[in-house]
Amino acid sequence: MQYYDSKSQLDGSEIDSQSAFEMHPWPSHYSSQVSITPSYKSYLSTYTPSQASFFVLPVTSEAPNELRRPQDNWGFAFCSLFINPIFGIVAILLAEMSRDFFKKKNYIQASKYGAYAKGVAMGGIISMIIVLVLIIAQVLHYYLKFNY
Repeated sequence: MQYYDSKSQLDGSEIDSQSAFEMHPWPSHYSSQVSITPSYKSYLSTYTPSQASFFVLPVTSEAPNELRRPQDNWGFAFCSLFINPIFGIVAILLAEMSRDFFKKKNYIQASKYGAYAKGVAMGGIISMIIVLVLIIAQVLHYYLKFNY
């Protein structure tokens, strides 16, 4: 079995190779591995032979799919903030949670929290309408009670 080592091309060894990478024998205390190091003539390589096995690959992350974006109902939650501030704040928090789940690519949870935000915003608007109707009814009842 033959072992290969990364050996520099600059030490006076043969440089007339046409390949971009060359194989060199390793010392005998290594296992049966092959080290392919950049050649002296390689134009594409930026690594020296001592750095060839220690380079770091770039980390890539997959972005969330915009086509699968569920409704977060942030605009509706913001509008409900002016009608009923208590429900509006809760609806905005739920809409933000929906956006966070979308960024984490958890589309089902994002859809659920978007629906929760819409429900809370709608509940705030409906409860405010009911309270206004009750206040108007009380004022009318008080006004009509003395006009008989």
